[in-house]
Amino acid sequence: MQLFKIVSAFILIGGVACTKNINVDLKNASPQLVIEGIVDNQQAATVQISKSVPFSSSNNFPAVSGAVVSISDNHNNSYVLTESSPGKYSNPLLIGVPGTSYTLSVVVDTKQYNAQSTMPVKVNLDTLLFEKFALGNKSTYTVKPQYIDPAGFGNNYKFYETINNRTYPIFWVWDDRFTNNGTSTRPLIQSDSTINIGDTVQVEMQCVDANVYRYFVALLDVEQNNTVPANPTSNISGGCLGYFSAQTSQKKKVQVK
Repeated sequence: MQLFKIVSAFILIGGVACTKNINVDLKNASPQLVIEGIVDNQQAATVQISKSVPFSSSNNFPAVSGAVVSISDNHNNSYVLTESSPGKYSNPLLIGVPGTSYTLSVVVDTKQYNAQSTMPVKVNLDTLLFEKFALGNKSTYTVKPQYIDPAGFGNNYKFYETINNRTYPIFWVWDDRFTNNGTSTRPLIQSDSTINIGDTVQVEMQCVDANVYRYFVALLDVEQNNTVPANPTSNISGGCLGYFSAQTSQKKKVQVK
């Protein structure tokens, strides 16, 4: 889940153990509503609702309570999400099914926000490979998730890495332009961590739909200073920040030997 700081017409996006802060030294702006919804094939659906905070504020994102939240699918099932803690809404009965389309409805102070996301078919994460390389006068490793991309373009992936139970503040997203109908062993490269013999590495692979993929690509572009800082295009209508993702997820953990 992401939490947001607003800075002028732009945003500072601070991740909760998943994404780096993007520091943009601009004037403060009014808070905006942030909706972050996930339907997952492994765990209960959750929607987190908060308000963005100005750049000069601490990372204390005000939770939004009292919202009316529901998710329906294209099989005429509907689920009400109840507030389990301030600003966090969930329903343990809603576990996502690949190939199913989900529609999110959120009402806050009589204003309605809607989004739709289709859960992709799950692509199996087969194993984790490690490649040794030189870093200065030392050697370290990078992890390469191995999976077989299905035939036909349009598969999109998102990855997180945990080393010795520490989830690193970065994520990776890519599509299947270079791996369509083939085996992918693309490495997860990051400059501020090292993997050594004896370390335990876990990788989470998510299959996401095209809109969610584009959202996180835009987020990375801002983080890596590839574009002028601007709000990533949300797939939620009604005028808010955030995203709604129906996704598959799976994890693999390996000790480096």
